Amino acid sequence: MTISAVTSKTLKHALEIDEWQLLDQQFDPQQLMLKETLFSLANGFIGSRGTYEEGCSEGASCEGSYLNGVYSSEPIVYGESAYGFAKNNDKMLQVPDGKSLQLSLDGEWLAVSAEQPGMRCLDLRTGILSREQLFTSASGKQLKLQSRRLVSFQRPELIAIEWTITALNFSGAVLLKSCLNGQYKSVFKPDDPRVGDMALETSLKPMAQQGIKDQSDSSYLLHQVHGADFQLLSAIQHQFTDDVLFIEQQVEANLLAQLFELTLQQGQAVTFCKYISYQVASKQAETPLPAAQNLLQQAAADGFAVLAAEQQQYLADFWLQSDIQISDDPALQQGLRFNLFSLVQSAGRNGVSNIGAKGLTGPGYDGHYFWDTEIYVIPTLSFCQPDTARQLLLQRFSQLDQAKHRARQMSHDKGALYPWRTIGGDECSAYFPAGTAQYHINAAIAYAIRSYVLATDDWAFMQQAGAEMLVETVRLWLQLGFFSKQSGRFEIHLVTGPDEYTALVNNNFYTNAMAQLHLSFTAEVLATLAIQNPEFYQSFCGRLGVTPEEIQQWQQAAELMYLPYDDKLQISAQDDSFLHKKPWDFASTPADKYPLLLHFHPLVIYRHQVLKQADLVLAMYLLDQQFPRDLKARNLAYYEPLTTHDSSLSSCIHSVAFAETGQTEKAYQFFANTARMDLDNYHHNTEYGVHIACMAGSWLSVVCGFAGMRSRPEGLYFEPKLPAAWPELKFKLNYRGRVLQVQVSQTQVSYQLLSGVDLTLQHQAESFSLTAGQSQHFVLSADLAGVQL
Repeated sequence: MTISAVTSKTLKHALEIDEWQLLDQQFDPQQLMLKETLFSLANGFIGSRGTYEEGCSEGASCEGSYLNGVYSSEPIVYGESAYGFAKNNDKMLQVPDGKSLQLSLDGEWLAVSAEQPGMRCLDLRTGILSREQLFTSASGKQLKLQSRRLVSFQRPELIAIEWTITALNFSGAVLLKSCLNGQYKSVFKPDDPRVGDMALETSLKPMAQQGIKDQSDSSYLLHQVHGADFQLLSAIQHQFTDDVLFIEQQVEANLLAQLFELTLQQGQAVTFCKYISYQVASKQAETPLPAAQNLLQQAAADGFAVLAAEQQQYLADFWLQSDIQISDDPALQQGLRFNLFSLVQSAGRNGVSNIGAKGLTGPGYDGHYFWDTEIYVIPTLSFCQPDTARQLLLQRFSQLDQAKHRARQMSHDKGALYPWRTIGGDECSAYFPAGTAQYHINAAIAYAIRSYVLATDDWAFMQQAGAEMLVETVRLWLQLGFFSKQSGRFEIHLVTGPDEYTALVNNNFYTNAMAQLHLSFTAEVLATLAIQNPEFYQSFCGRLGVTPEEIQQWQQAAELMYLPYDDKLQISAQDDSFLHKKPWDFASTPADKYPLLLHFHPLVIYRHQVLKQADLVLAMYLLDQQFPRDLKARNLAYYEPLTTHDSSLSSCIHSVAFAETGQTEKAYQFFANTARMDLDNYHHNTEYGVHIACMAGSWLSVVCGFAGMRSRPEGLYFEPKLPAAWPELKFKLNYRGRVLQVQVSQTQVSYQLLSGVDLTLQHQAESFSLTAGQSQHFVLSADLAGVQL
């Protein structure tokens, strides 16, 4: 299926085009949940959807605030279970809503509607969601509300809201109700496996609650989390700059509601702030109430302006390192920056949390972590936010013991098997053909370690965590695969590759090829460590029981790895059986039957040549120098027409693949789909959360696609070629402690080393060196198609 067929399913732009902002000047109840996702705010720990504080009078809403790395757990109910099935499902913790603020005029509670004019703006440079709303009551009184909201990057447990209220044509009192609400309902679609169920009543057990004594006091709800070792404290505090009357409060197990009276003078503005904190501790620890109170008191003492300045400075530093500038393409520039902003909002930075497939923007996939992190996110962050990439890898390391236990559950007596989807470290996929069978998760982690170390040269990380993860995960391939007497090759049977429309096959090309990289790379790492630090190497091998014979087995398996190939078609085979299946009848499949997984039984899909996403094509990109470009082009020509792109992980990889094979305009079409996947809701499910892998993939599409960058052991390689729509492209890379700026036009490319020690690069076939401050220019060829790597 062509990408034009995919993009034709899109809505019109839901928001105005602006390179640095999301602007919404029209309330549309049909797009309410979509925009709640797009206007989400997060800081890597707390995420909160872009709902209106005062609520709406029409349209379906999906309220939600979430904590990264904090989860409830409940048993998975099977009609028929079996040995080794996942036992429990983790769910990202949905917490009581502290944003709730409502205004009442003459007994009428005001709510956003199509009849009440307003606008809102998320500025990607400040990280602040600002809003202006005009309300007219039934009695004709007019009131203007100006709102600013942030989720603090510098104070991870804090949300801050500032409201400014102006009476336009009256003087008098208004009522303000502020809530900490643990009673709101979640949105759930039982027939769509991509949508999670995060009902608060099933995840939180009330333990204590406390109201306020006056308007400057803090209040809280204390809960224990079902099925996991967490207690959650949710607290709020208000800050009023004008006289206010505290009237009454409602204190229940899952609800705090406080009512205040504000006196307004016509034309004068009244400003107040609400601060919200979420604190987590183990159930055995003391309550985190003091930490919450101290945080709220300090926030109130500093005020919203200080918090806003902190937020803007944090993002200024982020954009200085991570921005990608595209000339004369504002829609795709907006999409790319929104995607990068969403990455920095969603990624855990504490070594104990990761990044969910939907970030912190919605209930999709129950907040689970997937291979998305290792194949898409970490290779991106390694070049623009390497410290965050390191923390994501350390989070995987923290769950290595559970991965080893999972391998034993799966009857492997050595090694580690990381879960396909998880939060707490245990397998949470109830459908093993497209879950546990995706053993390539182990190779994904190895690939991420390799990508990070190639980009950073951080061998301290390798000694701390990377080498141990590599060894324990690589051991599984010798448990899973075998040396075939028939073929004389190392084969891996009954696995599922990235393409979830093809399951439980023998010799999935992607799995075998990535296992080959995993095996050879682990042996190379140990050889390097033996030279760099012999004492560490001896201790490490002794502790893990690594022997020269075992390393030799890894190398032999890598050398003899079977990679299926069809001599007649002169293409790589996705697996042993794929090319023998009947091709899917795309011509007879109406548009409303996509994604196929929601309209056809899995067995029907599995019997056909049809792909959900890049599989073999992904291997061609990730393994870079291993395959000649003419083979990559033939594989792409065969497999892309069979690909539905029902997965959001697909379009970015195809963009890179088309760019590498000289088909720049096709690459541009796929990038356009990637960059605005969520802003234009191409997959019609952004209302349940953004698509994080696709967002990271937009960076890959530009840097690895149009700039042709490859990170190789010998250094960085570039082969740039821009689409016709772009006069210029500019970005920076953080590479091994250096900052490199790359600027590409239609006719030339410039490489400038902004800081750091001397750097050697390769532009196409030419190697060159730069010193700090020096730049090098190259004229670009008119056609790079067919140039061999």
